[in-house]
Parts: sequence; C-alpha cells; structure tokens
Amino acid sequence: MTASAPEETRVAAITTGLDRLKRSLRAGGRTAADYRFREPEWSSELVAQTDTHPAITATMADFGYLPHECHGRSDLPDSLAMTGPVALLTPAGAQALRQIGQALKDSAVHNDYVVSHRIRDVETLSPFVHAMVRDKTFLHRVSTLVGVPLIPHPLRDAGVQINYYDPPTAVAQAAPVAKWHRDGMNYVFTMTLSDHDEHEGGDYIYYQGRPEEFDAHRAEITTAGSRHPDVRTAPFRHVGDTMFTRGSRVYHAVTPVTRGHRITFAVSLFCPLLGKQDENRFWHSAPDDGLLRTINNWRLLHQAIRRPGAYCRREAIPVLPVPSLR
Repeated sequence: MTASAPEETRVAAITTGLDRLKRSLRAGGRTAADYRFREPEWSSELVAQTDTHPAITATMADFGYLPHECHGRSDLPDSLAMTGPVALLTPAGAQALRQIGQALKDSAVHNDYVVSHRIRDVETLSPFVHAMVRDKTFLHRVSTLVGVPLIPHPLRDAGVQINYYDPPTAVAQAAPVAKWHRDGMNYVFTMTLSDHDEHEGGDYIYYQGRPEEFDAHRAEITTAGSRHPDVRTAPFRHVGDTMFTRGSRVYHAVTPVTRGHRITFAVSLFCPLLGKQDENRFWHSAPDDGLLRTINNWRLLHQAIRRPGAYCRREAIPVLPVPSLR
C-alpha cells in the first residue's frame, strides 16, 4: 500500500469522455486583456550556445516503450523521451521572457480542465515570442537537442502557453495546478520563469512508465503523488531552466503552490518530416478552444501534414535540413 501524499501535493487527473464534449460546447470566444507591455526586442544572440549536462536524459525505452512504438523512421530515429534541465536562452533572454510572462498575467484565464490558470496562443500576443519560435538559431538549438528538425506547431492555441501558479486567496478556493495529463504534442519544452526559492510547492512531477500503466493504477498514483515509487520530480531550480518532454507519451502534473508565485513557459513544436506521427487528437484540444476554433485549427494542422514545404514557405518558417542536426 502506497502512502498518501499531503493535501498540498496531491493532484487529480484530467477528466475524459462526456466531460470533454460538455466543455467543448462551452469553450471558445476568449478575448485577451489589452496588452500594452513594451517588450524587449528579440535577437538570435539571446539563444544559449553553451553546452549543458542535464540531470535527466531518458529514452522511450526507459519509459517502457518498445522500438516499434517510438516515433521516427529508419533514417531519422526519434527516441528521446525527456532531457533537462537545459538552457535554451541566455540569462538575459530568460529574464526578458520572464518580464513578458509577468506582463501577460492579466490576460490569463482560469479553467479546471488541465492547467488551472494560463494563457494560450502567446505567439499571437507577443512579438518577442513570435520572433523567437521562428528564429533559425532557436530552432536549430531545440532541433539539435531532440535530434529531429522542429518548427512552430500549426496548432497555435496550444503551441505556446504561459502557466501561472499562486496560492489560493480564499480558504475554500483550490490552488492552481496542472492535473495529471498527457499533452497532444510530441515535442514540448517547459521553461521555468521563476527561481525555485520564490515559491514552495509547484513541483513538476512525472510518471516514469507507460500511459496504460498509469491508467490502470490512476487512483493509487494520484493519491500518492510524488511519494509513489514511479513518480519523479524534475529538478527545476533557476529562471530559464528547461525540460524537454515527449508530452504525448509521458503523464505529468504540477503540484499546488503553497507560498510565493510560479510561472512557466511551454512551447510545443512540430517535426515536418514526421508530421503524420503527430499525436494531437481533436477531443484533447476542443475542451480548451471550443468546437469551431478547433475545427479551423485542425484544418491548418492537416495542411502542414500534407504539404509541409508549402506550409513553411507560407508561414515564413525556416526548415533545418536533417544533416545540420548532427
């Protein structure tokens, strides 16, 4: 019998089935608050170039996946499941992104589906972020880290998000969390915009095992939380620390913050050479974005899958040749 986690660290799993349909009918029509922050200008020089030695590097096999279950193809293996923390941006770049995250907080919405308090589609609001995720130097950095060429994800609503975690302001109010879930995206980079000593709680935890194993023991794992023998904690420490996670294959969550404030920046990317292996599902994003918006987003995704070259030219996205990653 696994011991229960304290209430301040316990996290539920997201709901499925009929609940997703109901949320899809209610979602949509979001409007962002007036964003007038004078952003710093993006520069390729803000991309970190120093070699890092991540504390965690795990393959799909480390999570119990067999070779034929991994993404990739014979000439382009794609088996990295998780690595980090690494630095994608210089300290100046991470601080600039932190300022943007703080300025956008008034535009964030509350939703108890996955992440309690967040803002989606940040690329549309922030010129800095828009330039960053289309910058050739940045894309080369993340592509080299994973081993496949990556571009901004066609599903822009979910492509770039900023998540906010604060203690509850009332006794009866639940603290913001990220529930146990898997992402629709294959390539997810989560960057902390807060130092760990600025908050208590707010730990990024993940299940090191196959999704069906999590589902079979869901009650036990969500009750035990970080005390479960197969649950690990990602070692985020400083502003800019970034974890790559195979979001669609790894169950993960964020525990409640009990003191201070925590902000994270999550960017999800897309491999144009492996587009048919994208794992997004319509009913994963519809509860957040609504049915009509999701239908339009789905059209853009399938355009990118069918004709990736034309999509990248139209969107002015640089595509890195595979040999440049080695």
